[in-house]
Amino acid sequence: MVQSDKHRILIIDDDSINRTLMATCLEELGFTVHEAEDGMIGLEILQEMEFDLVLLDLLMPVMDGFEVLARMKSEKRLRHLPVIVTSGEMDQESIVRCIQMGAVDYMTKPCDPVLLHIRVRNVFCSEGAAPAPNRNQAGTMLVVDDDTLYRTLLTTSLEEKGYIVAEAENGKQAWEMIQAGSYDLVFLDLLMPEMDGFEVLERIKSDGGTDHIPVIVVSGENDMESLVRCIEAGAADFLCKPFDPAVLHARVNASLAVKRLRDQERAYFENIQEERRKSEQLLLNILPKPILDRLKQKEEIIADSFEDVTVMFADLVGFTELAGRIPPIELVNLLNTIFSAFDRAAARNGLEKIKTIGDAYMVVGGLPVSRPDHVEAVADLALEVMAALPNLQTEQTKSLAIRIGIHTGPVVAGIIGTHKFSYDLWGNTVNIASRMESHGVPGAIHVSSEVYEQLKDRYRFESRGIIDIKGKGEMETWLLKGKKGDDR
Repeated sequence: MVQSDKHRILIIDDDSINRTLMATCLEELGFTVHEAEDGMIGLEILQEMEFDLVLLDLLMPVMDGFEVLARMKSEKRLRHLPVIVTSGEMDQESIVRCIQMGAVDYMTKPCDPVLLHIRVRNVFCSEGAAPAPNRNQAGTMLVVDDDTLYRTLLTTSLEEKGYIVAEAENGKQAWEMIQAGSYDLVFLDLLMPEMDGFEVLERIKSDGGTDHIPVIVVSGENDMESLVRCIEAGAADFLCKPFDPAVLHARVNASLAVKRLRDQERAYFENIQEERRKSEQLLLNILPKPILDRLKQKEEIIADSFEDVTVMFADLVGFTELAGRIPPIELVNLLNTIFSAFDRAAARNGLEKIKTIGDAYMVVGGLPVSRPDHVEAVADLALEVMAALPNLQTEQTKSLAIRIGIHTGPVVAGIIGTHKFSYDLWGNTVNIASRMESHGVPGAIHVSSEVYEQLKDRYRFESRGIIDIKGKGEMETWLLKGKKGDDR
């Protein structure tokens, strides 16, 4: 989009009605507009103030538009200021002369508001676009016209400037080519057999894969109503037959500059989206998705109570001793291999990994989205990782064992931190699950009686009897051995 509030435009025209019409239209679009009633006054204003664009009438008293344009292009301070020439007559010779003198475009008076906006927009978009890399990389064009003569004239003129040009003789063929190929600009005749230009334009601009391609409408008649209709439908510009090469290339340069700017914007947007995706994936590595969604909704404090969840702690026995006798990179790779396998198993079972603490792993079932089978899901994970550990070790690390503890009950869960987020659990259930692990047996899954009571009909257990749990007193606990009917 054009940053209209940052652009200042000078209208130089001896016709007060025309000046007022253009100024009103531009001011409604947010531009700052100044007016001059003849060429001499216009030049004086240009010497005193900075402008971003000049709309210059050709036929004026005192000093006409040709002389104003010549003086502007001879002055170092003004020569790069874009000029759109306006004229009450469609004088092709004068238009070509102005473009050759350095004008960027022209308009016939009275100026249609839609066309005025498109001309001004193209000028300002051209300023922000990167230039074409070189002559041979300037662009690939598609010329669509049922008139062989005009197709040839357009193609020849474009190829002389180094563009790659393809041709289509009707709208149906053009649409098939546009879907199959890649074009930087389309020249589209309006009156054609099989599918007219209006329908082709509508299809281009309604298709997400082609709507970014600029279209210059080519018409054999100066039918302002049809041209405005095309601009409103998304055409970048128009060209009336017969066309002069200088006018043609003014249109091409403006349209390609707009496309390059839009391509830059699309690439920038895609980069932002990719970076956002990466950032979100990183957050998903430490936060459950429902919690991340709440953070994105600007929820400042996240704290929830859950009446019924299952917490599991797993600890690698012998890891500290192993850390003293193998290289650090080998140690980290081993831990990463083991915990990555645990992560995949947790995801398969629909459980939430909460964190790793050194060589310990914590996971929970039943939050942040409740589920009725959370105890079974955590038990299945425990059996799976216990069976998988031997296959994740090397000959040098085969002395490692795993000790697992599980308890079920209520917890409080929430987000801690503002820069480094941490989703954590608190409560007696967490403490008992941790005690089940620390008071457990290497190579075994130690569970509370609450877990046993919920699973005893479907899983096999071995009683440990009554044991003294630090900070909790005497508790009856069990070792989970497997599922009933399972030979493990």
